[in-house]
Amino acid sequence: MLAQHLRVEQFRSLVKERTQDFVGREFVFKAIQDFLEGSSNSDFKSGYVVIRGEPGIGKTALASQLVKRYGYLHHFNIVTQNIRSPRDFLADICAQLVVRYQLSHGALPSSATQDSGFLSQLLGEAVEVARARDLLPIVIVVDALDEAEDTGLAAGANRLFLPAAVPEGVFFILTTREKEEYRLSVDRRRDIYINDRGEQNLADVRLYIETFFNQFREKMMARLIEWRITEDEMLNAVTEKSQGNFMYLVHVLRDIRDGHLTPTNLDSIYDLPVGLKEYYKRHWRFMREQDAPRFRDYFEPVVCILASAQEPVPVSQLVAWTQSRWPHLETTSIREVIRVWREFLDEERPGQGPPLYRIYHTSFRDFLREEVGLTPYHDAIVLTALNKIPGFFGSANLPM
Repeated sequence: MLAQHLRVEQFRSLVKERTQDFVGREFVFKAIQDFLEGSSNSDFKSGYVVIRGEPGIGKTALASQLVKRYGYLHHFNIVTQNIRSPRDFLADICAQLVVRYQLSHGALPSSATQDSGFLSQLLGEAVEVARARDLLPIVIVVDALDEAEDTGLAAGANRLFLPAAVPEGVFFILTTREKEEYRLSVDRRRDIYINDRGEQNLADVRLYIETFFNQFREKMMARLIEWRITEDEMLNAVTEKSQGNFMYLVHVLRDIRDGHLTPTNLDSIYDLPVGLKEYYKRHWRFMREQDAPRFRDYFEPVVCILASAQEPVPVSQLVAWTQSRWPHLETTSIREVIRVWREFLDEERPGQGPPLYRIYHTSFRDFLREEVGLTPYHDAIVLTALNKIPGFFGSANLPM
């Protein structure tokens, strides 16, 4: 009964993927440990540690590394998979607490996902077990609080129904975007702000670039020769242009390594786009200019449909969604689009089933929503669902 609520296996691939190239962040780990051990403030014996930062700064990677390094209980809010409701969170964490601390509950009561009452009860029970076994503190990592649902919540209620007070020895580590309204009113809280232009963050950016350069030294040295620059000049230029954003590094360094950014299309390393949003704009424009009809008829529909989806989907689902407006998109052509845009997509392989695809990072989905517009693609998904209703004719009832 409890197993159906656990999402640890669902998050396993995310944790693995986001930690495989992880470097740095020791200043954040130290700050967290100081809070948990009470060395920063002896009055902080339980409560919330909130890690704040801009999109692409590496918050999910950091949360994943905390889980990998320390084995903390955890829950990830993922908009593109529609994992973001209080019900998802409460069922998952309550089940994890019961299993981890061998609490005497064979199943979760129906009230467990209605509010934080049962969660608070379990936290109290878990503390007693952990104290007896010298396993305190109990730490729960919750990623992307800003992406959690906030509709339908009572006035003053926290997102995910997080309890305002937790027992001594219990800590929640939350991540959230800096400027979002994430509704968190609690008794005890400490914040860690990752400043994208801060000295420690930029040091980690440079370390990431150096690590990447060393991992692919032969190819990166070839790029230095092409641009007639030194390794240090490249490190400085990419660090500056990144504006401290790790998602920018993921894309730009890969493009340099693979020859997508070279003197043939970028006169100087100092002409790199500035910041993540400008990188997305440049790449979108570049792909469109390569072959405008192909981009319009193939690339844009498939990529934007994926950005509109609420969960990872197989190619067969993409075919079904695109048939109402783009009947030329068949399995082979959609697979080709996925191949070309693979760096922007995440692939999951559930058991023996077909691979599932989704947009890799919310910052790219945000770019598509703000700069391209996703309404027509969302409507295509809705139309497909409505057309399955007997007697409904989507083309007549839902103008496109």
